[in-house]
Amino acid sequence: MQRLLSFAQTSIGASHLNRGLVCQDSSACADNEKYSFAAAADGHGSLCYLRTDRGSKFAVECAEDCVREFLEGLENAEEVLADERQREQLFNQLWRSIIARWHDKTEQDFKNDPFSEEELDRIPKKFANYRTRYEAGDYLGAYGTTLLFAVVTRNYAFGAQIGDGKCVVIDGDSNVFAPVPEDPRCYENVTTSMCQDDAALSARFFYLPKGLMPAAVFLCSDGVENSYWNEEQLFCFFRGLALTIVENGMEEGISQLAEFLPSMSKKGSGDDVTCSGIIDITKLNSCSDGIREDLEVASLAAASTVGESLEAEEIEYDDEELQQVISDVISDNEAVDGEEETNETTVEPSDETDSEE
Repeated sequence: MQRLLSFAQTSIGASHLNRGLVCQDSSACADNEKYSFAAAADGHGSLCYLRTDRGSKFAVECAEDCVREFLEGLENAEEVLADERQREQLFNQLWRSIIARWHDKTEQDFKNDPFSEEELDRIPKKFANYRTRYEAGDYLGAYGTTLLFAVVTRNYAFGAQIGDGKCVVIDGDSNVFAPVPEDPRCYENVTTSMCQDDAALSARFFYLPKGLMPAAVFLCSDGVENSYWNEEQLFCFFRGLALTIVENGMEEGISQLAEFLPSMSKKGSGDDVTCSGIIDITKLNSCSDGIREDLEVASLAAASTVGESLEAEEIEYDDEELQQVISDVISDNEAVDGEEETNETTVEPSDETDSEE
């Protein structure tokens, strides 16, 4: 039996089906001789970002390709990555290569297929500045997306993230934790993105050495994360998924996940939902009793937001029409501040301005 196994599942969101939108999430996974890889990307839901479905697809493809090249060219990897300074330099180098390749893919896509009038007409009138930007050839924002990926080898694991979503690790003692630092620029419906100018400087990383190797690494888009009230409930979901894999095998466990994701979206966030990950089957089996005990305790304290008692028609999904990329929000706030400075100081910001922020 292969020790490390990866998976990737994406399902279109209930609100996207209702609005006639395409799925804007993407995911990827790969099992190689020396490592396993998994990725998740979430294209921005606002109609301002015209090609986020392509952007998220390019993101997971670029991550997979660049990780493969990175590991192929890395000699004495365990020893080198154990040094914090060298590790930081190498991870930043890897991340810059992913961003650069993503830029190349989006540029080539735009050259081959410029924006059509039909695409541009989908931009809400209140965000006409996006149309002006795109017509001037500033196309990159149309492909905006988050990206989250993880790599597990026999002796170490690492990953990187830009934007929202969640990485969740179950270790060999059944502890569950999120190893990637939070980004204060990701809040409510606003996120950092691969399309922003400082994307090459906006990644957050995690690294686990040999003594802390995971039993499972799970990645999810915010459509999954926002289907639960809090982090502990999200952890319960991943504990349950881990046990489903242990009890039914990898293939059947992921098949059940694929069947469950549409229901999660319908009764939860309404957003596209993506879940990918890497499983160490041997280690996960060894700590399954602890996972089961922790799940039983946690389940007594919290009920899932996708429980059977919820009626989907009673749920109001988040408004995805608002701007979502942090650099766009900051830019427009600065523009509003500039306009206010030209008026009398007694003028208060209008309700309309507040709602667009």
